[in-house]
Amino acid sequence: MVKPSLRGEELKVEAECLPCLLERGYKEASYLTEDESLRIEALRRVLEMLAENFRPEAYPAKLGTLRDRIIRSFFNGRDPYAGMKKESNRLALSLLPEAEAYVSKAEDARGRFRRACLVAALANALEFDVKDYDFNLEGFKLSLEDAAFSLDMVEEAYRLVKGGGPLLYLADNAGEIVLDRVLVETLRRDFGAEVTLVVKGSPVLNDATLEDAEASGMAQAASRIETIGDTVGLIWDEAPENVKSDMKQARLIIAKGMGNYEALTELEGANLGLKVFFLLKAKCGPVARSLGVEKGSLVAMLKEL
Repeated sequence: MVKPSLRGEELKVEAECLPCLLERGYKEASYLTEDESLRIEALRRVLEMLAENFRPEAYPAKLGTLRDRIIRSFFNGRDPYAGMKKESNRLALSLLPEAEAYVSKAEDARGRFRRACLVAALANALEFDVKDYDFNLEGFKLSLEDAAFSLDMVEEAYRLVKGGGPLLYLADNAGEIVLDRVLVETLRRDFGAEVTLVVKGSPVLNDATLEDAEASGMAQAASRIETIGDTVGLIWDEAPENVKSDMKQARLIIAKGMGNYEALTELEGANLGLKVFFLLKAKCGPVARSLGVEKGSLVAMLKEL
């Protein structure tokens, strides 16, 4: 098993984060208008924010949150990814029977949990506009038989979930949330777990909202649903108190995607007693390097924060 190379520190920005943050802002503005003067003004405001906040102590999830708030405010709250999120859910629903069949073929609950984790990590590929990450929605396939974790702590997570109890699931992207159903349903069926699903209360990136939870069927799969506003990942200082309380009470927090990884590493050294199981695809260099894996790798990592 590959060991993570985390140095007991938060994941802070690297130089290559700057063009990524700006390029995604350009893509978002371009989806919302063809008026070049409006694009320029929106990006000028993003640049002003980055000039003030892009420092060695900054972390990518916070800067991405600030950027998306600027874009959304400038364009009167419109969601640049609204259409792509619907298409992502549509595609993922077509792949759901394949994922369910793959998980059901496992011999026992331990095997079903491992396979469901792999499906959930593979689904994290459903993300748009990460710099130098080539993703085509219509070409997306699960490729389950060839998939494997480069960083694999599934067995450690299994020991925490097999006794059931309260679990908390931090969702990431639209589309992805459809395939997350396989893991949530496995946790409830095989272990009798009570799973609280957390989605975004308003649009940010292509993250799943309540609308996507309903469209995906996850609203019925989870025990209950909570929301955390419009942050990239769960930013502790902005999270609702009831969600933070649920996290502290959960036997395990399953955190999907790079945004949650970036945001939650800010809790390194806080000693909150949170057991967090990160499931993601390392789609960018800084995240991959912090985890000690190659870019494009699937990760299942358990940490206490």
